Amino acid sequence: MSNPINPITPLKPISLQENKKIGLETVGFDQEQNFSALLKQALNKLDESQAEAAQATVDLVTGQAEDFHTPVIAMEKASLTLGLAVTVRNKVLEAYHEIMRMQI
Repeated sequence: MSNPINPITPLKPISLQENKKIGLETVGFDQEQNFSALLKQALNKLDESQAEAAQATVDLVTGQAEDFHTPVIAMEKASLTLGLAVTVRNKVLEAYHEIMRMQI
């Protein structure tokens, strides 16, 4: 025998009180932390991903890697991280040059 079709229950509307503000705490930026500390942390993560990719490459070449996917993923992650860092650097330099061109 077939089961009867149950009606679809309506979704609860989202109220303004349930929305949470997206602030600095959401992205992991502490109020007391300054920009230079945040930049150092990002550069340390970049260095870690580059070192992890280098080690994964050595493991793949020496035959110590369990599978082929892990080193490839580590290298792609390092490549994307470096690309992001270069893009951010270029934007910061562009903003600096724009500020230097301003007349006071």
